[in-house]
Amino acid sequence: MMIALRCSSRLCNARSIQSTSSCYQSTKAKRAAQAERVARYSAEFPDKLLHKKQKLATHMYVANTQIADEINAHLQPHLQHTKCDTVLEINPGPGHFTRHLLDRESQFRRLILIEQMEHFMPRLQELHALYPDRVKVRQGDFIGIWKLAFMDKMDSGTRLSELLSDVPQRAFNEDVNMLVFGAVGSYPFFKHLINSLIFQTSIFNLGRCEMILALPPPIFTHLSCSNEIGYLIYRSASVLFQILFEHQFIALVPRESFLPAQADHNVSKGSKLGKVKSINPEYLYLVKFVPRRNLHEICPIQDLPALWFFIKQNFVSRRNRIIPNLEKWVPGCGPRLIINQSASELVSPLYANESVEQLPPYTTRSTTMQSRDYYPGINIYTQFGDLSPSQVLTLFREFRQWSEYGESSFLASLENTLLKLETANDEQSLDDSVNLVEDDDISSESVDELLIEAADELQAKPTKSRRKTKPNV
Repeated sequence: MMIALRCSSRLCNARSIQSTSSCYQSTKAKRAAQAERVARYSAEFPDKLLHKKQKLATHMYVANTQIADEINAHLQPHLQHTKCDTVLEINPGPGHFTRHLLDRESQFRRLILIEQMEHFMPRLQELHALYPDRVKVRQGDFIGIWKLAFMDKMDSGTRLSELLSDVPQRAFNEDVNMLVFGAVGSYPFFKHLINSLIFQTSIFNLGRCEMILALPPPIFTHLSCSNEIGYLIYRSASVLFQILFEHQFIALVPRESFLPAQADHNVSKGSKLGKVKSINPEYLYLVKFVPRRNLHEICPIQDLPALWFFIKQNFVSRRNRIIPNLEKWVPGCGPRLIINQSASELVSPLYANESVEQLPPYTTRSTTMQSRDYYPGINIYTQFGDLSPSQVLTLFREFRQWSEYGESSFLASLENTLLKLETANDEQSLDDSVNLVEDDDISSESVDELLIEAADELQAKPTKSRRKTKPNV
């Protein structure tokens, strides 16, 4: 027995030594990689972008000419037919991708470079000196325009209009007024884009600009997912984004080619965070999206705030049922939803050359939006999360046309909410001042964890309550 204990002790010591050696080698490799990164990029980038890794970097920079060339090659099919001659680049940094925009002299006649870091301004001002009529340079935080819009609202300032003073203005139903390029890791930025379209403010008040951005996988997954992923991810922002925007996935680009570097995920044994590795954490998604040209046809401009409030209210809880919720506003409306026999108009994919197999996990193709895309077999158990974005739009349009709508408590609640938005004071958080707080709402810090929970939900067996067949009424 003593011999067995000694063998066990030696085995534990050996494993401990092996683990210590492995940790030492890992630390040594990380330090070597950091030293290589500093040596490679220190001539162009400040130390704050080289020495500190970030888990959720809101501002990211194209680090080298190789990835700039790769991105340019991916975008070639998307840019060759565009008629837009104005480009806005977010955080151009040392100008690796700017060089490709300058090369398209006959296509892009105006380049607007908005940079938030003082370190890069001298080099960008040199570009302005070389191309004074073509290149305009502004120092500011374009990704934080939601903060600028809030501060302007509080003190009637002009920060946002000054930052966007070089942006051309066009009517919403005309061609896009500019193309926006950059790498963005800020979830509040996309919430602001949704609100800008709904309330006709900020950047989309100038026209229907098209954005081509590199995004972290969790953000794009949240915005473009279907209801099959589960309610933890499929929320009001997902529905609103897909109703308001056309979107298209272009390519995967390596995250290591952007600065600041991505922080490692320290996953403990048995942690659900391990599943985030299955959702491309080593890449960014290069995607394109633009407001729908026919947005004001599928939902009149005066009804957009009501659509926003309708979706935000009904997706507050992921278990909200359609008929009980709507009957709070219009009592007795359930039977007309159940016995609706109207013919449904199905949606179709917007991009015929986009393959489902080429899409990242959990994301969906962009489709047309219909105002007569009825959910089949609705009953008192049907939940809002069961509906696709087009079906949510159809339900709102139907609700809007009811004779009881004008006198319903829905309008009183909407007016009360809009009044609170107008009178929001500076003691409230910026995010809460423009958004209703949802049950388990997604934030930029929690989007990774929520995606992992959704992955678990997809793989889990159906519960007893889900296996039961819900009767029709």
